[in-house]
Amino acid sequence: MIVKESDIDVAALKCAPGELVITWQNSSYSVYSSLWLRDNDPANRDAHTGQRLISLLDLPQAPQLQAAEPRPAGHLTLSWDDGKTSVFPLSWLRAFDRTLRIASRPTRLPWMGQPAEDFPWCDYAEWVASPASREDWLYYVGRDGLAFLRDVPIEEGVAGLLSVAALIGCASETDDRRIFDVGSVSEPNNFGYISPSPQVYTDRPYRDPVPGFQLLHCLSAAGEGGETIFVDGMAVAERLRAHDPDAFTTLSQMPILYRFADTAVELVAERTMLEVDTQGQFRAIYYNDRSIAPLPLKGPRLKKYYAAYRLLAELLREPARCVSRRLQPGDLVLIDNTRILHGHTASSMGAGHLQGRYIDADGLYSSLAMLSRKRNPQDDHIRRRVPPLR
Repeated sequence: MIVKESDIDVAALKCAPGELVITWQNSSYSVYSSLWLRDNDPANRDAHTGQRLISLLDLPQAPQLQAAEPRPAGHLTLSWDDGKTSVFPLSWLRAFDRTLRIASRPTRLPWMGQPAEDFPWCDYAEWVASPASREDWLYYVGRDGLAFLRDVPIEEGVAGLLSVAALIGCASETDDRRIFDVGSVSEPNNFGYISPSPQVYTDRPYRDPVPGFQLLHCLSAAGEGGETIFVDGMAVAERLRAHDPDAFTTLSQMPILYRFADTAVELVAERTMLEVDTQGQFRAIYYNDRSIAPLPLKGPRLKKYYAAYRLLAELLREPARCVSRRLQPGDLVLIDNTRILHGHTASSMGAGHLQGRYIDADGLYSSLAMLSRKRNPQDDHIRRRVPPLR
């Protein structure tokens, strides 16, 4: 039997009591457990949020499939041994197959050093007025970890920064401040206030959770030579993994402490310098020399850790990996703080003035998903297109 609806082609169905096998028209196939299907019956989930309306204990312990029929159009109707029926959209089943599952976030792509102009730029006025431009821009932030706006208003100080943050998603409060300033101060107590910064770093690894994304808005430019630099920590981590797997394993499996303390707070978090997900894929880098507490290691483990740490530090300082930009008043950059390291080079004529704001990662990706849903409501279960580079 062949069913065609919204580009979902089914060539054959094989129904057994314990599982359902769908062979797709392109000869790939998907296997679904009967218990999984019963648990994910659309009738048992809220139509607006997708949240479950039942508990696992409300389900049969071993539900048995009796039949599967390709009806109505674009759907599959399942019959169960207890007389219940379930109706699934074929597009939903295809999307949630392990081999075809649609990622909820853009696939990250590593990069080497290149002109800052090669990354996505958008005019602030267009970005605010056009949801499509905002969606494309956020897509590239997720993919590259870095994107820029120009002509963000500076006349009213934080107003431009906060308006961008509000349109992106959930803003993260930090140290009881909605915004923070970056520049030279007389008695700095934080890495970001030192100009120039000693090297590239990620912000606040001693926080739990670590800030997901960071906005930096230029209010006044630094003098000649004062550039903001960016390095792709994901590309560096993968380079380390390829050429010294032992060092990569050391930094991704041995947790260390990050600490910050002043007269008002004491913040400590334990985490690995490199973080991988359950599939071993790169998830995050937490690199901040100023915030690493004394290493809680001894003997051979300490020696091994320092060697891996040094290799990572050397890779991060390779000039070929750096993207540099002397930010001008009105320029704004958004960076993935769990991937992109940043710092500032020395200026011969004084530091500029940047204001920053943190954005929660889930808020940003939620905004991207909602913009995509409104723009392409028919594509809920189809991989979104790659937008044109602006």
